Amino acid sequence: MPAELNEDTKWRTDTGLRADEALALDLMAAIRADAETRCAPDKVELVSVTIDVTGADVAGTPVVQLPRVDRKTRTVLFTGGSATCGDETVMTATAVYRIVSA
Repeated sequence: MPAELNEDTKWRTDTGLRADEALALDLMAAIRADAETRCAPDKVELVSVTIDVTGADVAGTPVVQLPRVDRKTRTVLFTGGSATCGDETVMTATAVYRIVSA
């Protein structure tokens, strides 16, 4: 029997994730793709990540992910990004990746 639609489930995407959870995954995917490009041909391994959410409702609204690199050393990449909806930043993330020689 399907679960009854309630305040929690009505904001879930077709993957079963809440809209903010899906947005966090999309933002991290954009940050990782940028990290892999900047460190190629070396590989990157996630060491830590912090995500901050503004609480803005973005369900059904176009969101743009903007990755950035803060600092790169021989073995570590400090990076992050933001997700924006129009002029409003709705989520930010910072991440640290270990750079592994190819």
